[in-house]
Amino acid sequence: MNFWEAIQFIEKNHSFGTKLSLENIGKILHVLGNPQDHLKFIHVAGTNGKGSTCSFIHSMLMAEGYKVGLFTSPHLQCYTDRIKINGINASKEDFAAIVDDLSKVILPLLEEGMDPPAMFDMMTLMAFLYFVKEKVDYVILEVGLGGLTDATNIIKNSLISVITPIGIDHIDILGSDLRQIALHKAGIIKPQGMVTYHWQEPMVEEVIKKVAKDKNAKIYSLQEKDVDLLDMNIKEQIFNLSTAFGHYEDLKIKMIGKHQVYNAALATLTLMVLRENNMLSISNDSLFKGLYSNFWGGRLEILHHNPLVLIDGAHNLQGSEVLKQAIQQYFQGQKINMVIGMLRDKDVEGVLGNLVPLCNKVVFTRPNSPRAMEPEELMDKTLLFGKETAIISSLEEAVIYGLKNTALDEVTIFTGSLYLIGDVKNILLNYMHNKKEAS
Repeated sequence: MNFWEAIQFIEKNHSFGTKLSLENIGKILHVLGNPQDHLKFIHVAGTNGKGSTCSFIHSMLMAEGYKVGLFTSPHLQCYTDRIKINGINASKEDFAAIVDDLSKVILPLLEEGMDPPAMFDMMTLMAFLYFVKEKVDYVILEVGLGGLTDATNIIKNSLISVITPIGIDHIDILGSDLRQIALHKAGIIKPQGMVTYHWQEPMVEEVIKKVAKDKNAKIYSLQEKDVDLLDMNIKEQIFNLSTAFGHYEDLKIKMIGKHQVYNAALATLTLMVLRENNMLSISNDSLFKGLYSNFWGGRLEILHHNPLVLIDGAHNLQGSEVLKQAIQQYFQGQKINMVIGMLRDKDVEGVLGNLVPLCNKVVFTRPNSPRAMEPEELMDKTLLFGKETAIISSLEEAVIYGLKNTALDEVTIFTGSLYLIGDVKNILLNYMHNKKEAS
């Protein structure tokens, strides 16, 4: 099986498949020899900031010299983005070989009547196989959806559970009740385990504490007062961090946005908790080097200077609020243009209500997803804002339009869906490459 055959196998099953029960995932893993039982996990759930927090932890452990697996979703540019070791995607050859191995287990089970696995279930199984094969020291495992019944929660144990900010999202699956959503997310906490969490709405914090108490798990929280922001600009951010284990000054990150400072602080606290509980060894120097070297694509990522062009995966209300704050912090007084495409199962009106009033011009386009909302519908929801708008359904044409119609003193941001921004990045980089070749 080559790489493209592997992709076809995944997509064919996904198109007919559904989210598997943990029982069925367990059956597959049993036949595979339960590879997940041979890995050490740091398990991360939440509504926003999961990927960035995972990436900070991954980068700090790498700085100490560990071999570290990172499993995240969705992918931005290629399926292999989801499975990395020390910052490097699984090769297409390894990817195909793992799918081939997995198919030999799955196909007989399908013949017995098991539902085809959805894409995320398949990728989770692949990640376990790949990380065991490559003998990684640690795996940073990001939850796909919720937590309690998520495919990643098939693991029996984790070194620690990490919970990032929780808000309303995936209401079609998790519901619109914040308490119920919090119960799903807190479902990754293991009996006699440990959990670190970012400060939350009081109701959410209450749920996390109760679940931890019921499972006799140690709990450590990052509160806003623990982080002292010293300097913020588009090149770097500097902060102090106070923990139960000491006070640390002048920590630096390159990622943009106040929220990234808090993601970095939660990641740092997590590794300090593990160190203090003798679960792993890591120096302060590695913590600080890892923070500064970390990069996570698609989150206020600058793709072009002069004019300034960014992508950001703000796809829910909480994410759009974070993007709004970043715009007000970094681009005060500048004209903001946006190219927006969204999925229809998101809080579309909430996101647009946060972002469109900040804009000079807005282009509505369509992400490459069957769940995409048509750009005409998006525009109809923003007419009362009185902004200059346009509809360009072709994403490639929207990207080129956005770049060509941004003055040197303006900022253009592509946002609204993680499924959108990965394609935007590919299109823009190819366009710039071809332009350079032609000149």
